[in-house]
Amino acid sequence: MNTGLISSRYADSLLQYAVSLGQQEEVYDKMKLLSEMFMKMPRLRSAIINPSLPGREKKKILVTACGGGMPSSLSKMIDLILKNEREEALQYIALRFIDLYREKFDIQSGRLVTAISIDHETEQQLVTRIQKMVKTNVEMESVTDPGIIGGFILTLGDFRWDASISGELARIRNKFRKGLL
Repeated sequence: MNTGLISSRYADSLLQYAVSLGQQEEVYDKMKLLSEMFMKMPRLRSAIINPSLPGREKKKILVTACGGGMPSSLSKMIDLILKNEREEALQYIALRFIDLYREKFDIQSGRLVTAISIDHETEQQLVTRIQKMVKTNVEMESVTDPGIIGGFILTLGDFRWDASISGELARIRNKFRKGLL
């Protein structure tokens, strides 16, 4: 079975259907949440692919994993996935949907690592500045890692900017090892 092809087809169909109903943003949010739940809770995948569990029970589990309610387009797609017994591809469908949505709506995802947590306003100011620089929408994930000591590490697509103290110390250490200092 080609999970890549199957997940792409389902994800593309879901995106087109959600756009036609004006539910694309809500479906996108639910698919991000579902994808996160698959990553955080490996037993979710086990429950969904369990052949002894009836479809209606699987759907209840998926609705819960999506945070409760779900838009009609996503609900119908999950019904179709369960009817066609493609549950094993659901995690890949969610990931592919996220990728397709970001491509369609020109969104770059990034990750900001700081030593201490930053407030929402500061994060938004940073995102706004980055959006002006890259001339596209940016979706930022903020992570706190005291191990970087101070500063930040910004990853956006293939670009990585390490302005952390731990990164600078590592660069200095490497220069000493190479005899450049």
